[in-house]
Amino acid sequence: MEKVTNVAVLIDAENVASHSAKQIFDEASNYGNIMVKRIFADWSKTSVRGWKEEVNRYSMTAVQQFEVQARKNTTDIALIIQALLILFEKDVDVFCIAAGDSDYTRLVRELRERDKIVIGLGGRNVNQSYVNAFNEFIYLDAGEEKPAAPKRERGKGGKAQAAQPAPAPQESEIIDNKRKSDLHNIIDRMIDNNGKAFYAQISSEMKQKYSDFIPKNFGCNSFKKLMEKLTPYLKKYSIGTEADGTTMYLYRSSKK
Repeated sequence: MEKVTNVAVLIDAENVASHSAKQIFDEASNYGNIMVKRIFADWSKTSVRGWKEEVNRYSMTAVQQFEVQARKNTTDIALIIQALLILFEKDVDVFCIAAGDSDYTRLVRELRERDKIVIGLGGRNVNQSYVNAFNEFIYLDAGEEKPAAPKRERGKGGKAQAAQPAPAPQESEIIDNKRKSDLHNIIDRMIDNNGKAFYAQISSEMKQKYSDFIPKNFGCNSFKKLMEKLTPYLKKYSIGTEADGTTMYLYRSSKK
């Protein structure tokens, strides 16, 4: 019988929003059987009140950690201790850590050194060195917050006027210049060696450099879709397909 892959989900409720609960467990279930579900916080704080309903919905074990002294990372320490106990006491293969705190970087390294797969989940404002400590890092959705109603301003004569809406922010590029450069270097090296840069190899090498370089973080459901999205940055290459019709690669285009 094939061994079941067991997963532990550990959530720092003090720096992950409660509306991310469904996404966290949906993602964690993709890696195997969720054996452990634990969430950590000082539950006397009003800031984590939204998690209480999710704790019941997903049958999590809520761990209470009172804040002994202001600005001390007591919740972080509690999560780290529990992760190490799980490591040595339970048959867990994958750790999913939902937190945006770089204080967990050392824990991630220790788990990976013991041949565990460690998946990070957090916001897009986290430190890149923390992101790259994981095997994979998945960005949590921002949630569906309704925009605030425009304020009413007083014009001449005291009449109320609707405030002008702020201009929409320009959409940022899908990848930054450093990633563009690394992506081109990887593709060029593969083509120099084999004449082809296969999608699977590109994906593997880019993820070794950037743990968050996975399709879902770019709104794609496959690496093929992600490569299509990146096409504007890959103009000097053309797409090829092997005889099996599914294995895709890039080669240098003859077009100038």
